Amino acid sequence: MTSFALGIWVYQRTGSITRFALISVCVMLPGIVISPLAGALVDRFNRRTMMVLSDIGAGCTSLILAVLFFAGKLTIWEIYVLVSVGSLAGALRMPSYMALLSQLVPMKHIGRASGMMQLGPAAAQVLSPVLAASLLGKIGFPGIIAIDFVSFLFAIGTLSMIPVPTLSQKGPQRPILKEASDGWTYIVERPGLVGLLIFAASINITYGFAQTLFTPIILSFASTAVLGTIMSVGALGFLSGSLLMSTWGGPKRRVQSMLGFAFLYGIALIVGGLQASAVLITTSLFVFFFQIPSINSCSQAIWQTKIPLEMQGRVFSTRMMIAWSSGPLAILLAGPLADRFFGPMFLDRGLMAGTWLVKIIGFGPGRGAAFLVVLNGILALAVTMGCYFNRHLRRVEDELPDVIPV
Repeated sequence: MTSFALGIWVYQRTGSITRFALISVCVMLPGIVISPLAGALVDRFNRRTMMVLSDIGAGCTSLILAVLFFAGKLTIWEIYVLVSVGSLAGALRMPSYMALLSQLVPMKHIGRASGMMQLGPAAAQVLSPVLAASLLGKIGFPGIIAIDFVSFLFAIGTLSMIPVPTLSQKGPQRPILKEASDGWTYIVERPGLVGLLIFAASINITYGFAQTLFTPIILSFASTAVLGTIMSVGALGFLSGSLLMSTWGGPKRRVQSMLGFAFLYGIALIVGGLQASAVLITTSLFVFFFQIPSINSCSQAIWQTKIPLEMQGRVFSTRMMIAWSSGPLAILLAGPLADRFFGPMFLDRGLMAGTWLVKIIGFGPGRGAAFLVVLNGILALAVTMGCYFNRHLRRVEDELPDVIPV
């Protein structure tokens, strides 16, 4: 809810896709940069403790955000700084969360557990846009931040009830920076994991563009209430995909299925950019979001069954740093490309005026951004086809042994 409200708050006050996109960059980039160090800490200390510390730090940034807003001193640049601090605190959360799953769940249930991991974020995505859009007019931005802060207290209370043993350390402890590099060494020595990482980074580039551009595309012809509804229906696809994977557990041959889901993901992106139609975009976003938990569950299950428990914090954090760093890069590029290059091309008397592309995409505000979404859909299809012909990626499940006991 806070991310959604922040994006609307900044976009409506500035009208700039670039400044809107910077919110997402600040949410992601600082945590990505320090993730290898966070992974080393996750492998060294109790993983529940790391998650609690992460939530305390992120909760404090939300509290400061609310205080500044009430004092009338909140500026856009202060938002950037505070969400960056929250990102640093959150860097401990995801590697702890994923490594904790492997520590508590036997291998035969990893596929379903990986699907269930995404039910929480999926439910949040379904509810958040509608709630944020409606609550902005009732309790305002500070009320939404207050709800955010309370949610961290609830999360910490939940974690405190879960007993999690600390893994025994093998051998003497080395300097933390040297341990942080172990994740990268482990990955590069296994070509199948390198291929899996390249696939994830490439898909994340297209997701970063889509995540940034769909909101201004929809706002170019619809209200914030319609935006909230469209995003929530799209997020229902995420929830449906998560429910499917948590019930089914995923296919036995995860790599081939992951690439099949990615192909449908690319098709949905292309369709979503074709017309300024609420119905078409809603349908494409449902299909688009449905594929994401399916892709992620297959990929996550492979990583969790092939990486030793005592290495997962470092490997997962390195994996996230590389795969997720492509997201902020895409978000940084999306704003300037949409505002300054593709946007003017699809305005009246623009470079594309009178061409066959305008007849398909349309012209006016938001259509240049829509064309950029179509290009990213084409890129997703090309990446998927290229990865299918990568022998090591296609056979990674056979080349690497399972390391989690049944």
